[in-house]
Amino acid sequence: MNIYDLSSLKLLSDEPDSDDYFHLWCQQKEVCDFLSSDANDEYITLYASLPHVFIHAILLPDTHAQKDNFENLIKWSGNPFSSWSVSCSSDDVVTIENPLSSFGDESLTYGEQIIFVRSFEGVNGSENYYEINQKIAHSLDLHYVAERKSWCKLDDHGEIDEVIKIIKITEDKKDIGTVICAKKSVLGEYAGIESHKLFRMFDFTRYKTGDFNGWGTDRDSRELNSNDFFGSLNIVKGVGSYSRGFQLSDIAVSKGKIISNIWGNSEEEKDYCSYIAQDWKNEEIKEISCDPNCLANYFTKSDLPFEITPVFFKPDVLLKYKTDRDRYTLNSRSIYCRGAWGLKTFDVNSAGQVHTYLIYLSHLPYEEQLHWKQYNEPPKAPISDRAMENDIKGEWSSEYDALLSLKDKLAKLDTQSVPWWKLRDKNAPDKVHYPYTSSRDEWAEEILNLDQLIVEGLEEKWLRKKAKALKLNPDARLRALKLVEVILVGVGFEAGHAREIMSPFHVVHNARSILKGHTLGKEAEELRKNAITDYCSYKNHYEKLCTDCDESLEIITNALSGIS
Repeated sequence: MNIYDLSSLKLLSDEPDSDDYFHLWCQQKEVCDFLSSDANDEYITLYASLPHVFIHAILLPDTHAQKDNFENLIKWSGNPFSSWSVSCSSDDVVTIENPLSSFGDESLTYGEQIIFVRSFEGVNGSENYYEINQKIAHSLDLHYVAERKSWCKLDDHGEIDEVIKIIKITEDKKDIGTVICAKKSVLGEYAGIESHKLFRMFDFTRYKTGDFNGWGTDRDSRELNSNDFFGSLNIVKGVGSYSRGFQLSDIAVSKGKIISNIWGNSEEEKDYCSYIAQDWKNEEIKEISCDPNCLANYFTKSDLPFEITPVFFKPDVLLKYKTDRDRYTLNSRSIYCRGAWGLKTFDVNSAGQVHTYLIYLSHLPYEEQLHWKQYNEPPKAPISDRAMENDIKGEWSSEYDALLSLKDKLAKLDTQSVPWWKLRDKNAPDKVHYPYTSSRDEWAEEILNLDQLIVEGLEEKWLRKKAKALKLNPDARLRALKLVEVILVGVGFEAGHAREIMSPFHVVHNARSILKGHTLGKEAEELRKNAITDYCSYKNHYEKLCTDCDESLEIITNALSGIS
């Protein structure tokens, strides 16, 4: 089933208008075709409640899903409204009743209900709502996401994977039914571990709505038995028909494959990209595969390149991770894709190239390796001094990083809960990075992020109150930056010096207004040209902004620490 195309299931519930077609509809020839096709699709129907259509699936142990038990299983009688309950017998014995205890045959009580339909009359206008078996949800790491109406998990690429989805069927803006379907490969993992098969009960009852007075006794009965079906179809000429039975589907993923997935040893051999790299060991620049079998460590005697052979890329390689903050976490020297993979380290050299090492590229999914490959280029300069100290020599870096220093100071302010600055968004520091490319949009976006982190964190109400307490009589129109300047003067700084201290923050805030607050015009173009003319690159310009802000923040912190 395509979870966005329910046309085939909808057709099963559509009552025909003409008498001629009604006769064909009552033959139910498309029912078995639908169930067979649906069982082989990516998504399989677990529950369907529509006019003339009922499907309800549970998981049944293999030992009870045998052919010699089919005559018993056909006695099923239940639906997902059945749940755990308290039962008290006539002799005052209290027990907890299994949801499947009243499904018609004892062997069904060994199964596991997947979907539970519940309601609560304590809420006005309450509607039915749906839960899934907690054992299944927890073991498969499924979480309900309300806006998607799905139980979801993260796939190997950090994307949200809708595993079990609730779909409301509407007609003329009215709800006419509900369908719940599941990704067969994921539910199949649970079935494989527990040695279960999918047992789907079905009931397709067809008649003329508003013109049904009973089935009578003259019925044409037919069996629906096949390899995976067991049931019967009864047709009453001129009245309608009803089919009832069950379908067994072996959706189980093999235990061997599940174990391989857990240990990361996929049954499918992983592919690896080759990159133009700086082979330190053999002193040449050549294309080398990142396959670990093609690399060697320092302690292995071999002609193979080192695992930490550096590879260089255009800085544009990082833009992908800046534009999807929900999915990726871009740190100063590492990248993390939620629930999926991580690039342990990267850095940027003096030529503005991003660089990492072959062994870390091998840890990425093949599709991610391909992303990096398209930006691969020969080295234009050695790896950064910081990378040489950290990664190769195993030493702490002695290199000053203005942005890291600035973030560290702000983190300490937040930890100390100073009254004049507050971290508004816990994710804000992770959004601020150097602009590495020649993209004006990237540069403008990073200036916006920097302004939001620093300036928007200033507590304007406290600053105004403190300025008044110091009897500085601040103008009511002054905003946070000017209020800090007024307070600096109030605690002993010369007016010119206080203005100079606050200047870097004004520069950032004004640049944000010019680049992001208005339609780009003459001011924005002039700012862009000056950044390139004076600093040769956006990255250098941004680094100067961070350096100036870092130095000023140090002075402001010391000045305000003595007042409360």
